[in-house]
Amino acid sequence: MRVFEGESLEKLYPQIIEGLFEEGEEVSPRGMLTKEITPATIVLTNPRKRVISSPVRKLNYGFMIAELIWMLRGSDYVDEISHYMSGWKNFSDDGITLNGAYGKRIFRWDSGLHFDNNNGIHKEHINQFRQAYEQLKKDKYSRQATIVIFDPNKDYKETKDKPCTNLLRFSIRKNKLNMLVVMRSNDISKGSPYDIFNFTMMQEIMAGLLSDALNEDIEVGTYTHIADSLHMYENDFEMLENVKNEKYTSIYDKVYDGRLIGLEEFNNTMKCVFDIESKTRTNKEIKLQEVCGMLNEIKNIVWKSYAAILATYNFRKYRRSQEELDVLKQYITNEFRTIFEERYNELS
Repeated sequence: MRVFEGESLEKLYPQIIEGLFEEGEEVSPRGMLTKEITPATIVLTNPRKRVISSPVRKLNYGFMIAELIWMLRGSDYVDEISHYMSGWKNFSDDGITLNGAYGKRIFRWDSGLHFDNNNGIHKEHINQFRQAYEQLKKDKYSRQATIVIFDPNKDYKETKDKPCTNLLRFSIRKNKLNMLVVMRSNDISKGSPYDIFNFTMMQEIMAGLLSDALNEDIEVGTYTHIADSLHMYENDFEMLENVKNEKYTSIYDKVYDGRLIGLEEFNNTMKCVFDIESKTRTNKEIKLQEVCGMLNEIKNIVWKSYAAILATYNFRKYRRSQEELDVLKQYITNEFRTIFEERYNELS
């Protein structure tokens, strides 16, 4: 197994690309040429340094954060995420939902039809994230805090959207919450930067919830990302070659604590962030003052910044005034502020 280990994803990313160019074998699944290492592991010793700021690999940061919020909401509705990246519409089987939506499987796993005397026949859902939290709350050193993504009932059927992730696992050692993610397949260009952002944020959320539940300071530990096929596609080779060779200043002069300590803080913060995302996405005419009022309710710097980026994305998409955008910009105070200042026009 090839292992790439480092403190931050932005520093490790060029090394992974170089490894794929030098060590990757050429294979052509579905007739598309790729370079692949199988299996491969990415280890981040400081998962808070999770964002790639490469000017060559121009990530869609609005989509990055929106996808996280979409997952945390437990949604599988394609219109909520295709607003930020229209290509997702192509992966819906019915034009309404996405079969492989991670949030639905993590927070609202469909456990099938059940019968009881009060409700009759009804569909039950399992919040796997909550179950993993309860397992570690009950037994700090448990090895059973696992979330399953792969569902044979859905994923062996013909579908446009088969999830690339198989499972997530949490464990606490030396008062640090470690996370393991196992993927069947991961595209280093289009997949890894977004997947690692989303899963390390879930790791940080879980650490905050457990800090309160265990009445201890549970810090964010190591993040381990295993892909049975870590690969890059031929049409990305030239761009990734440039990423491998580019030089740019790190955005991490410091790291910010995104832990929300306890269920009450988590629920209150998520309500504000969900409202900002939803209202700025669906209401072109929403008043700036209303958005600022909601932003002011968010106390955590990381989550306030994320909500402000989503608001800014949607204000730009709906061609709101520069003055309004400048007001929203002031709420972005975490590591994204550097990206925002240097490449402000690329955030939409």
